[in-house]
Amino acid sequence: MSRTSTTSSEASLRKAEDPEHASEKESGHLLASEVAVDGGLHGWLTVAGCWCIQFVTVGHLNSFGIYEDFYKEHYLDDSSSSAIAWIGGSQSALLFGMGIIVGPLFDKGRFHLLLIVSSILYILCNFMLSITTEHHFYQVFLSQGLGIGLAMGIMYVPSLGILSHYFAARRALATGIALTGSSIGGIVYPIMVNNLINRGGNHFGGGGTPATFRSGIKLNAALNSGLLVLANLLMKPKKPTQPSKGTTINAKEFLKEPDYILMILGTAMSVLGSFFPIIYVQLFSVTKGISADRSFYILSILHGASIFGRIFPSLLADHVGSLNTLIPVTFGLGATILGYLGVRDWAHDVITSSFAGFFFGGFNTLVVAATANLARHPGEVGARIGIAFSLATPCSLVGGPINGALLTGDFLWSRPIIFSGVCTIVGAGLFGCVRVVQIIGRRRSLWKSPAQSTTSGEYQ
Repeated sequence: MSRTSTTSSEASLRKAEDPEHASEKESGHLLASEVAVDGGLHGWLTVAGCWCIQFVTVGHLNSFGIYEDFYKEHYLDDSSSSAIAWIGGSQSALLFGMGIIVGPLFDKGRFHLLLIVSSILYILCNFMLSITTEHHFYQVFLSQGLGIGLAMGIMYVPSLGILSHYFAARRALATGIALTGSSIGGIVYPIMVNNLINRGGNHFGGGGTPATFRSGIKLNAALNSGLLVLANLLMKPKKPTQPSKGTTINAKEFLKEPDYILMILGTAMSVLGSFFPIIYVQLFSVTKGISADRSFYILSILHGASIFGRIFPSLLADHVGSLNTLIPVTFGLGATILGYLGVRDWAHDVITSSFAGFFFGGFNTLVVAATANLARHPGEVGARIGIAFSLATPCSLVGGPINGALLTGDFLWSRPIIFSGVCTIVGAGLFGCVRVVQIIGRRRSLWKSPAQSTTSGEYQ
């Protein structure tokens, strides 16, 4: 029995030293016990519904540069650029910040209520935007910044959290596929919105009028409405959606867990730096002497590359763990941002932006899966994702203005590039600390419970 016990203890230590065993593998087994089928017809239909949500939320938000340009040149030309930027900034902040409220509601089984209410609000405000009046900033801010932003925030976290009802072992892959919706939206919306609101212009990307803006927004709203209706039909929570009897969720306890705190800090630091390419890559291209026609497409190229970043790292994560994959992907994103220091022409810009898009897509997918894997029970998933994203929201709100202040009117690109790259790499380091804390914690728990190892050995 002693020999068997020793063998069991050594095996347990090897599991503890296994980078993902301490958290994700056990979480996967726990969720698998609650979810009978890893996927299934309803599971993959839910992935399709989540894809639609990602398309109309993050995908649509990624096209705000088109709106800002049109507002400044035509529709709200009496407002400053910084004032107009608050419309997009409010959308971004609400998209992630509402998670702290809707996450717990999702865990209580309110998924359909949240999705229906947010879809109605989104559709209403999208059409309200199409009847706003030029030079009336408050109308645009209320409908697009607050209304659509609030709707995005209500539906975003539940649409991701519901995937844990159907997927355990393949959760990272399912999340990656669903999040390609935001990447494809990031390709489609800039081109579509630019052409719709600038119809009749004398050149691509310019010449629109208030009339073409209103008609273009109506067509855009019709597309978004159809996708949201489809999402409501496809997505279905799998019961039980609440913790089993005897299991209670205390969100305050999450903040006492060192690995969860480090995950939040890592997410915040990464978000602070990682959005630099999304916000500034087009302006960066123009100031480097690249033609306007080519510069306009660089953002679509970046989002096109992010599709592959959402899929291939997710496939790897299902074998080696989401957190283990997130660490090098985040580091790669930071290193690629620093790579913009060496961009001198169109070819360099395309290559660097493609890598940035790949790693950016991987980061946004894996950080969701890695945070979800910290849950002790399926009923905690929504709350954990919501709290983590909400606490990281201020960084998404201030990252762009900080980079703008560092850039100055003289376009000193080295300063925001170094700032963003270093912040993202620091985020990767904090994710690495999460792994270290988990390994140390697991090893300590095994050494403190030798009796459990002995008992386990007797039955092997």
